[in-house]
Amino acid sequence: MHYVIIGNGGAGLRAARTIRKRDPEGTITMVDGERYPCYYRMRLPDYISGWRERETVFVVKDDFYSENDIELVREDRVTAVDANEHTLSLERGGTMSYDRLLIAAGARPRELTCPGHGLDGVVYLRTLDQAEDIIRRAGEARNAVALGGGLLGVEMARAFNELGLDTHYLIREDRFWPQMLDAAGSSLVEEVLEEKGVVLHKEEGIDGISGDAGRVEKVGTTSGKELGADIVGIAIGVVSNLEFLEGSGLELERGILVDERLRAGLPDIFAAGDIAQALDAASGEHRLVTSWLNTQRQGEVAGINMSGGDAALEGVVPFNVIVIYGLPVASLGLDIPPEREGYEALTGDYPRDGRYRKLVLRDGVLVGGTLIGDIAEAQAIESLIKMQADVSPYRDRLFEPGFDAKMLLAELRGGQ
Repeated sequence: MHYVIIGNGGAGLRAARTIRKRDPEGTITMVDGERYPCYYRMRLPDYISGWRERETVFVVKDDFYSENDIELVREDRVTAVDANEHTLSLERGGTMSYDRLLIAAGARPRELTCPGHGLDGVVYLRTLDQAEDIIRRAGEARNAVALGGGLLGVEMARAFNELGLDTHYLIREDRFWPQMLDAAGSSLVEEVLEEKGVVLHKEEGIDGISGDAGRVEKVGTTSGKELGADIVGIAIGVVSNLEFLEGSGLELERGILVDERLRAGLPDIFAAGDIAQALDAASGEHRLVTSWLNTQRQGEVAGINMSGGDAALEGVVPFNVIVIYGLPVASLGLDIPPEREGYEALTGDYPRDGRYRKLVLRDGVLVGGTLIGDIAEAQAIESLIKMQADVSPYRDRLFEPGFDAKMLLAELRGGQ
């Protein structure tokens, strides 16, 4: 059996490990555009800011692949998939056949399109090479601008600030991470940023970038401000790497549509990670979930099924955790409920003492939660969302002193 995995990120590596454990004799080939062993993308901001040494970024060492009899084809990309012939076309020439295929090709940063977007000094952070480039540039820089109101945007602003750069952080919305946090939750994060010297500009985007001799010098904002900048970090979302799948016969939306076993709709083809559009347990819709925890779970399920097992992915629950200057933030499932009947957000008497706790219910069923300052309940809340727990009988207890979602989870499981 020849297993081919497109991508050497979290999902691809987890699948390879799972397959090798279950099938010691099968042939495993991984194809990836980078030259490195698998690494943690979420650790790149900490590496840039000096919190981590370079070696801690890697998930495995170089010798992992040979020790596990895995062929890693580096610095090459798949350009087409022929599902009928079970073959792949490669960028550097030639084809490769497969018996079972996992597409874990991930995503890339969404690019800025304003005037000056291509000037030297406009940077993105998705790869280790990009992180190394930012570190090099920071040694010669004084001013930085970061754009993006989500997790990577705030991480870039933090990294620039910790590198000693005068940092302006532009958020196009009215607050930080409005897709997942309400105003009270966002304000706790914003206060920490401002205390550390990051200058926030809310409801502010980039109208244009100017420079001299092809290098960035200034950023023009949508409100007419001019900000000096030697580095401009862009974090306005990601786009799944789907282009090479056009004409393959796979069903594509924002990602590859997959079922609960991560089958991609064509014989012997699976998808996992940032490129797989799986069922979201909270919303009941197929959506992309770009988190490390998600890549690990999907990679394992795909690996089991590719090697002859039968595993089903529990409904995907968006699960994001970030620590901003020591302030932990966890967001799970749906946070800001849609404007539909049946949804309610409960916060008790939070925020208090620098902490925040919010639970979102839909017709009494827990569908989301936000924790700031203390995130110990995060995994229990995720489990309650997955089991579609009706918490309405416990409504009066949810915010009592000493109440913990772990206790509620144990109580509900005990009653099953």
